Amino acid sequence: MRSSRFNLALLLLACLAASVHCAAQQRISGTVTDKRTHAPLKAISLKLEGDVLPAALETTTDADGRFSFAGLSPARYTVRVSADAFYAQAMTLTLAPREARQVDFEMTPLAGINERVTVRARPRLLDETEAATVRTIETGQLELLPAARRAQLTDAITPFVSSAVAGHDNLVHLRGNELSLNTFVNGVSFYDNPHQLFTPGLSADVVQSMNVITGGFPAEFGNRFGGILDIVTRSGFDAGGHGTLTLGAGARLRDNVAASYGDHTRRFGYFFYVQGFESARFLNTPEPVALHDTGRGARSFLQLDYRPSPADSLRLLLTGDGTNFQMPNTALDEQRGRDFTQRNREQTVILSWDHTFNTSSLLSTSLYERFAGARLLPTSDPLSIQAGGSRNDVTLGAKSDYSLFLGPRHAIKAGVDLTLLRLREDFSFDPRENEFDVEAFEFRGRETGGQASAYFQDQYRPFKNFTANLGLRYDQYSLVTSDRAFSPRVNLAYALDGGRTVLHAAYNRFFSPPPIENLLLSARLGFRGQPPRVSRSNHFEAGASRSVRDRLVVRLTAFWRADENSFENTELANVRVFLPTTFARGKAYGVEFSAQLAEIERLGLSGYFSYTAQRAFQTAPASGGFTIEADAAPGERGPAAFDQIHTAVAGLTWRERRSGFFASGALEYGSGTPATLLDEKGDAALVRLPEHLVANLYFGVEMFRRERHGLGLQFNVENAADRVYRIAKESEFTPVQFSPPRFFSGSLRLHF
Repeated sequence: MRSSRFNLALLLLACLAASVHCAAQQRISGTVTDKRTHAPLKAISLKLEGDVLPAALETTTDADGRFSFAGLSPARYTVRVSADAFYAQAMTLTLAPREARQVDFEMTPLAGINERVTVRARPRLLDETEAATVRTIETGQLELLPAARRAQLTDAITPFVSSAVAGHDNLVHLRGNELSLNTFVNGVSFYDNPHQLFTPGLSADVVQSMNVITGGFPAEFGNRFGGILDIVTRSGFDAGGHGTLTLGAGARLRDNVAASYGDHTRRFGYFFYVQGFESARFLNTPEPVALHDTGRGARSFLQLDYRPSPADSLRLLLTGDGTNFQMPNTALDEQRGRDFTQRNREQTVILSWDHTFNTSSLLSTSLYERFAGARLLPTSDPLSIQAGGSRNDVTLGAKSDYSLFLGPRHAIKAGVDLTLLRLREDFSFDPRENEFDVEAFEFRGRETGGQASAYFQDQYRPFKNFTANLGLRYDQYSLVTSDRAFSPRVNLAYALDGGRTVLHAAYNRFFSPPPIENLLLSARLGFRGQPPRVSRSNHFEAGASRSVRDRLVVRLTAFWRADENSFENTELANVRVFLPTTFARGKAYGVEFSAQLAEIERLGLSGYFSYTAQRAFQTAPASGGFTIEADAAPGERGPAAFDQIHTAVAGLTWRERRSGFFASGALEYGSGTPATLLDEKGDAALVRLPEHLVANLYFGVEMFRRERHGLGLQFNVENAADRVYRIAKESEFTPVQFSPPRFFSGSLRLHF
């Protein structure tokens, strides 16, 4: 193992020394041909328009009829093409994070020389080449949410994503996965858990656009597969000399203040963001009323962009974040005076470079670093179980991706990702006079390892209506446990009715290293002395999407996944220290339906609806985790703690453009998760917690509007019926956790 770690470190250092190269990887490219002769048309003028562009971009086709707009931000764009003796054309599309969209125009010759033509852009709501299950969330959708909810990115995504189940300790579970969320920030992946118990996380306010991918993963994605948050952050080139100041206040101390500003010259752009927030309902509580549950945090974000030439762009991203929060108490804990607190810190650096060789090839390379730390401060009372300690996780890495477009049929992408991980954990535990099966201990762990990954994928279009995204990924991992594997990815899409209907099917093989939070402690206390293991999964899905009247998109998808070493977290003695655990096997399957209505401008209405029916099971024995929970016999199968069978979300928004007024309502439904509770006789029984339906209302108005200037006021009512329900029970040794009560909040946002 020492040799493999040494070789991995050498390989990483060599890559760091050789690289200084991912910025705006989004691009729109394609061809222009004569529809009658199929010959390429050269010197044809194209124009790209979009709200994020300070001015329209223009280009012309080359001798082969090819064109390209590179260095774009994720947004909605209109491509217009015009030429003498041909009808002009226009197409409107939404460019997702890190998407390279291929658009082909077939020009029709004019019937008469003096004919007058009116051109209307035809919207494209469906990408007929998309074989993945993806939900794109844009800035405008996030801004509708209350400021306090935008403070945590994991809270912000749940209204928009099918199969999102709220679990214990503010965790979000997608498609039957305990560890569901893996953040890709400008193309760089990190291992850290983004939920607020583990890290300060990223604010939704710095997101320009975000893809939530839950199935049909291309080979470039690795590590976590419940849901990948593919994020592109905001840039000074998009802000254009404008900023915002936000003040928010609400019940139970849900206060928030944030400021941002960005601007650019011809070559240089900058964007910064700062935020402070607090809440007296920071984590899910073990009582209907919050006891000892106040938290505060601060975030800072800076992005610098430099474009020395049309072919090159350089980006530096810096973040520094921290949270301090109390650990919630039961009524008995409060009587004892238990006062555990935790401090989380996180700092990130990403240096990226994009180089466009020509209209057909692009190189993106990034160097990245992250420090994530947490410190649990012991309780001062003399009776409670005592615990304390810290963990410090350092990530260093280098990543490079090369994209090559070979005509309209092949979009090839290959890359490598080398990561060095250094973990430091110190922990002390003392049950004192409490009845507990673990004796007092002191733990000090130090470990260094990492992962090397490489992939190759080809989005192949053998004919116009059919797309095959074929790929192969290789991962080699060594930290506490060692493993390696090849992972094939086959994602297919077939378009019908001119691209208004898309059928898709996928088979994906996954390789997932265990979580890094408290990994060393988990190996020390693990079942039968075994550490958590690398998870491997086979994932199948199939579905259909349909665009109706260029306004409504409906999707139906079925999925099935089988895991070898299924991830779970086990809590150490109700002190909210979670240890990664793997069960021998896991299985999840389900059906998702969603409908998304783009805004009907005449009525000002837009909306969404999604429903998921799913099951998730895990089979003993386990490895890693907390030893005294090893009461399941080998081969025994049970529902996972996040096995909520029915989940649904819906929302409707009305905007009155002239006055700037809007009103929005959202519903969240869950049928309840399983839990082991004591019955009337005092015996443990597996039950399902009651179902819940939560209604949220948002009202606002934009005043004094002029270009990007204005004043926005918003009022929110969350959980309008004030129904506090039981969310989940993590294990036999932890109490049931309860949902938040009704929250009233308001915010003022100044755009300047």
